[in-house]
Amino acid sequence: MRRLWLTAGWLLIAYVVLTFAGAVFQSQLTLGAKPSDAAKALVTSSLTKTYTGFYLEFIAALVFLVAALLLARLLRGEGETSAWLSSCIAGAAVTYVAVMGATGGAAGAAALYDGHHGASLATVTTVNDIRNIGFAISGGLAGVLVLAASGAGFITGRLPRWFVYAGFVVGVICIAAVPAVKAGAPQTLLWFLWLLVAGIIALRQARSASSATVRAAMATS
Repeated sequence: MRRLWLTAGWLLIAYVVLTFAGAVFQSQLTLGAKPSDAAKALVTSSLTKTYTGFYLEFIAALVFLVAALLLARLLRGEGETSAWLSSCIAGAAVTYVAVMGATGGAAGAAALYDGHHGASLATVTTVNDIRNIGFAISGGLAGVLVLAASGAGFITGRLPRWFVYAGFVVGVICIAAVPAVKAGAPQTLLWFLWLLVAGIIALRQARSASSATVRAAMATS
């Protein structure tokens, strides 16, 4: 358990770091942006630099998938309710990665490629809008994952109570803020903050598990 919590913690933190690192290489284009901004992001931008950002986000998505499935396993208790919530975590994680890959990754990369190979600005902007809408929808899936993880953490007692209650609030906000796609889906900042804190808590859980193992070994010696 110590190694699993340790792995989950570092993977969650790595996902946040890689995602923001990938964003540094890209021009952020929101829904309804001005044509001049769209041209700068999709036509005159550096193809190599932006594709580097896309690749970092792709690696981040793979890291997140492994981390989320591990988190689902760690938060699975003995009862049927916690088992169901664990399945919800895993299902939301897989769907989240699928949506981000199909829209955030594929659509964004296609818009960039077409913009640098003669497609009209209207066409590449439309394709990129699919990316923006998919990004907003993924926020709702993130909300489901946060709610399921918080519920499982509450039942099993494997997450701090304050983090569980905060997770219920963050999960509801993530789902309710999906229509804010034109503003760039601001709820995702809460999502990344939740993941970062979850990673830190997982590392602390690993330390607690290690201490418990040492105490048990001393008691039996």
